[in-house]
Amino acid sequence: MRNTYLWFLQLVTGILIAVLLGVHMVLMHLDAILGFFGVYVNDVTSWGSMIERSRQGIWAGLYIALLAVVLYHALNGLRNVILELTPSARTERVVTWAIVAFGIVAFVWCSYVPIALLSA
Repeated sequence: MRNTYLWFLQLVTGILIAVLLGVHMVLMHLDAILGFFGVYVNDVTSWGSMIERSRQGIWAGLYIALLAVVLYHALNGLRNVILELTPSARTERVVTWAIVAFGIVAFVWCSYVPIALLSA
């Protein structure tokens, strides 16, 4: 049952990555598509525009949510690949805890900038 739950979360995070990355790509890199719909954005990739956008709660939340689902999806996939190669229960625990620890450190480290910009 536990593996079914983890596999379901893998599928859900894959869908969330597609949605969140799609929003990011359209708004940040595909301004021609937005222009077609009558939305005109001025130089979204400039430094000033990125800093201004990062100080808004919705964008910081989007970046942190995207980070969380990508980290879970990637690290759970890596864990599954490693566990297919190592059948030992002890090795499974060590690999799982190492990946969880790495994921927590990576999440805290990578979410520092959006949070720092939000509170600035």
